[in-house]
Amino acid sequence: MNATVNVIRAELFKALRKRRTYILAALQWVLLPVLVLIAGRVVQVNVSGSFVDEGELVDTIIQVIASPFGIARLSLMGPSYVSPTFYMIVIALFAALLIGEEKSQNMWKTALVAQPNRLAVLGGKFVVAMTLYAAFLLGAYLSSILFGAIGMVFLPTNFTGEWGALLGLYALQWLHGAAAFMFAFLMIFLARNIALGIVMVFFLPALLEGLYTVYRTAIGFQPLNRLNVIFQALRLRTTLEELPRYFFTYNQYAPARSPTFELVTALGGDAAGSDFGPFSNFLGAGITLSHATLVMAGYAVFFGALLTWLFLRRDVQ
Repeated sequence: MNATVNVIRAELFKALRKRRTYILAALQWVLLPVLVLIAGRVVQVNVSGSFVDEGELVDTIIQVIASPFGIARLSLMGPSYVSPTFYMIVIALFAALLIGEEKSQNMWKTALVAQPNRLAVLGGKFVVAMTLYAAFLLGAYLSSILFGAIGMVFLPTNFTGEWGALLGLYALQWLHGAAAFMFAFLMIFLARNIALGIVMVFFLPALLEGLYTVYRTAIGFQPLNRLNVIFQALRLRTTLEELPRYFFTYNQYAPARSPTFELVTALGGDAAGSDFGPFSNFLGAGITLSHATLVMAGYAVFFGALLTWLFLRRDVQ
């Protein structure tokens, strides 16, 4: 136990003195809320009082996107929709710091001499990774409240919102990060090169899922004729809707993407009556949070077991 604590203390000391930690935090904690407030102000100035502003429509839109709750919700959702996702960028950079830099600076031998218990070393690094990720997400939640409160000075917004449920989604997204960190640690450790490892973290899951999707849609596809064209289309649609249920990427971001349909409804759309087909999983509707959590737990166990086995047995330079 003391060995793990010593590793945690040393890794936190190192991480808190790295510029990337504060750059990532600033992008999520400051830049995103400021951009949302600017967008809200632009909408208020340009659209409020115009012919499209009927029934306080503009005030409703501003409340949805630029209120403290709206900014906190967008801070959770937004990073999950860029490619590669900002969540994975954060995870990959922290993993590179904790695992990759030991190799690039030829420090593995020194680190393992100072602490020969490899399990303590790996466990300590993982605890630090999850701690940094928790601070990143909690900071996004709290900074959204702060900037949203500042925005209340010049925008017609208030603190209304289901804050407890939103905080639960943040916590669930943090738990899903365990599998992502295990995967990132594994890729960077196997690649023995930070740049190559990060590229693998960003694109390997999507590549494998894409290849498997092509394979599954191609097998059993019969030549088209007038009689079976409808059945073939239905079978293809069903395949595309069912495949992502166990994909790493779709389940990884399920908590962050789950408010998507709620946001559409709040903006006046009919999310319940919309048919997004095979894109429902990507938008966060086709996968339940309980299912996604179980799937990510399975990935975490698999990647964690493989990483631990390799780390304990493989010689490091």
